[in-house]
Amino acid sequence: MRKRKPMSLERTSLIDSIVSELKSRVLSGELKDGDTLGSQEQLAKSLGVSRASLREALNRLSLMGIIEAKQGIGTFVKSATPLDIIQQISPLLVMDKATAEELLVARLHIESAVAAMAAKHATEEHLRKMRLVLESMEDDFSSGDAGSFIALDVQFHLLVSETAGNRVLSTMVQMMREMLRRFVYRIVSTYPEYLPNAINYHKQIYEAIGRHDAENARKHMEDHISSLISLTRQGIGWQP
Repeated sequence: MRKRKPMSLERTSLIDSIVSELKSRVLSGELKDGDTLGSQEQLAKSLGVSRASLREALNRLSLMGIIEAKQGIGTFVKSATPLDIIQQISPLLVMDKATAEELLVARLHIESAVAAMAAKHATEEHLRKMRLVLESMEDDFSSGDAGSFIALDVQFHLLVSETAGNRVLSTMVQMMREMLRRFVYRIVSTYPEYLPNAINYHKQIYEAIGRHDAENARKHMEDHISSLISLTRQGIGWQP
């Protein structure tokens, strides 16, 4: 690892600053999968921090899955995608009504466009997979299996994004769904009346995609996510 000037530690938390600095080096590609961080003494000196602060920062990065400590060998960088990092910090993100609503508005604009794209690119195999997920969602609703229903809901939306054929948009959909995971669970747990509507929205989206009707695929996805925004504004599902 090439030498750098000690970083500025003007932020309130020294440990947060160390985490942010090392994480940015990984995301920028300066530190790559398999690279060693060197000894803690060397790294602490290059960053201009104490070994105690560095150890705590490394523990956090390890929990995030960004680095891996191998006893007797050293500390190494692990492959970390943006989604990996989001999965680690997502429990901290949706903490209030305003944040949940903003994420849902972002979902509305992105996923409605994704649904329209999916309608243009859908194959029989894509449609078969969506149909199987919808059938399983109906079975889980009948049996009252909320946990499995939520997993299938996520799977359906990821299938739509996969069908759209754009990896960047697909990753964005995954990231937003992960950030909203707790919120969706609370909706289903506290407001089971929502489930029949959710199934109906998914059917409409699926049918529009099956007809290669981009405009209605977009509209039904907008209606679906708008219904979640409405529930949020009523105070349902967002409480920590």
